[in-house]
Amino acid sequence: MNGRCVVVFGREPIPGQVKTRLAAAIGADRAAAVYEVLLEHTLSTASSSGARVVLSLAEQPSEQWTDAGAVDHIEVQPTGSLGSRLFEAFRRRFVEGEDNVIVIGSDCPVLTVDHLTSAADALADVPVVLGPAEDGGYWLVGQRPPGLDLFSEIRWSHPTTLHQTRDRLQSMRARWREIECLRDVDDGGDLEAAIQDPATPRDLVERLLSILGAS
Repeated sequence: MNGRCVVVFGREPIPGQVKTRLAAAIGADRAAAVYEVLLEHTLSTASSSGARVVLSLAEQPSEQWTDAGAVDHIEVQPTGSLGSRLFEAFRRRFVEGEDNVIVIGSDCPVLTVDHLTSAADALADVPVVLGPAEDGGYWLVGQRPPGLDLFSEIRWSHPTTLHQTRDRLQSMRARWREIECLRDVDDGGDLEAAIQDPATPRDLVERLLSILGAS
């Protein structure tokens, strides 16, 4: 293929199975609806970047779920830690011949095409690119072939996840670049911040407010 690929890590938006921390604030049904909107935004943005888009699901989707948005391929992640699943996502893409691969989450409301383009451009100069998240992790990681084993022995969903990854890159004497730090939507505070953030697209804000029952 020898092109650019964006892999979106996501889930089918089933109440009770997605955004459980957000559900504690707004209820499982609304949390799933919020997640569905964020997933659609992520997939649309990835598609608009001009890259091939792969939706990588944590579980096998139900037969009833057919609205996955603008994607070129849907796959199911292997079982295992987040680190092993990230490693496999890159391995699969490199086997397919992609030479610029970016993996992102599916819940960042301020994600733009420019963010993805900046990450892809960075991979022309360095083998790894990271998009730091405000919670201490990262919302984006990109690599070019052959790829590095960045993900072993990392503590995931922890305030030091990004710091540990930086340390690992330094220990491997690998060069990397970091792009803009963004905020995911994990809980009620994150959702309120997204609604108030002028960087969140207005149509997305309106859809989120509609879910919450606001005018």
